[in-house]
Amino acid sequence: MTTAAPDRLDAAPLTLPERPLVSIVIPCLNEERYITALLDSLAAQDYGADGIEVLVADGGSTDRTRELVRGYPSPFARLELVDNPRRITVAGLNEGMKAARGDCWIIIGAHSKVRPDFVRCSVEALRRTGAACVGGPIATVGEGTVGKAIAAAMSSPFGVGNAKFRYAEDAGWVDTVPFGCYHRRVWEVVGEFDETVDGADEDSYNARLIEAGGRIWLDPSIRSTYYPRRTLGALARQYREYGAAKGTLFARGRPLRPRHFAPAAMVLGGPSLWLAGRVVKAARVLLWLLAALYLGLGMVMAARAAARQGANPLLTFAAMATMHVAYGAGFIEGWWRERGRAGATEPAV
Repeated sequence: MTTAAPDRLDAAPLTLPERPLVSIVIPCLNEERYITALLDSLAAQDYGADGIEVLVADGGSTDRTRELVRGYPSPFARLELVDNPRRITVAGLNEGMKAARGDCWIIIGAHSKVRPDFVRCSVEALRRTGAACVGGPIATVGEGTVGKAIAAAMSSPFGVGNAKFRYAEDAGWVDTVPFGCYHRRVWEVVGEFDETVDGADEDSYNARLIEAGGRIWLDPSIRSTYYPRRTLGALARQYREYGAAKGTLFARGRPLRPRHFAPAAMVLGGPSLWLAGRVVKAARVLLWLLAALYLGLGMVMAARAAARQGANPLLTFAAMATMHVAYGAGFIEGWWRERGRAGATEPAV
C-alpha cells in the first residue's frame, strides 16, 4: 500500500538517494543551431552521463533538430525525443516531465549550454540546503554586433531589474532561478506547469512552489551559458510574451515583484503625462525630468554593461529600451485580455 505525497513541500525533509538519477527536460522548436552543443555539454558532465536522462520535448521542428537528437551518440542513461503537439514551452515541459523517471529534474533551454560540473553542483546544492529548487547565475553571451548588445542589456540591473540570477555572485534564497534543479517531490506536490500562460513558465511555477512551502536557493557554483536572440525584433517578441504572461497572472490575482510592474508603468505613464502636459505645465515638466533621468541613467548603465561584453553602448541602450517597452506593452495586453476573458465568463446577475 502506498501513501499519498504530502500536500506541502515543508511537510517533510526533502532527501535524495546517494546518487540520484537526474532528469533533464529541454523544450525546443527549430533549434538545430544549438541542440548538439547543448547535448555535448551534458554528455561531458563530471556527474557521469550514466546518471542523467535527457528528454527533448520538441514542438514539431521543421529544421534538422529532430534528426540531430535521434542521431546523437548517447552516453546517457536515456535520451528520448518527446513530442510536444501544442508547440508551446510550458506544454513541452509537461510532456517531458510525464516521461521523466529521475529523483530530481532540471529544466534547460535549448539556447544554452552548461559547465561540466553543472549537474553535480546542482545535486550537491539540493542535498546540502534542503531546498525544493536550486540554480545559479547564467552568463549571457551574444552572437554578432546586435546579439552582444542584447547580452549586455540582459546582464545589467537596469535592463532586467533585480533578477539576481542575471548578475549575482552571492549565494542566498531567491524567488526564482533559471535552469532550476528540482526535487522530484515538487512535481508531486505542485503539479504540472500552467499551459494557459506561456512565457512565465519557470517564474510562475516557482511562485507556486514557494506557496506550497518550498524554498529556492541561488548558488554561484552552478554555472550555465545562455545565447540570447540576435535581433531587436526577436528580442521584442520574446519580452512581449514574457510581459503578457505576467499581466495575465496579475489579472488572476497572483502577487508579483515590483520589477514586473515598472515597464508597464513606463509604457502607460509616458503617454499619460504627455497628454496631461498639453494642459498642465507640471505634467510636462515631470515628463521631461523622467525622460532625462531614464536616458541619462540608461546610457550610463548601458556603457558599463557594454564595456563588460565588448558591445556597442548605443545598441545596448536600444536593447534595454526594447525590453522595457515590449515587456510593458505585453503586460498591459495580457492583463487586459485576461480581464476581458474573466468578465465574459462571469454569470449575469
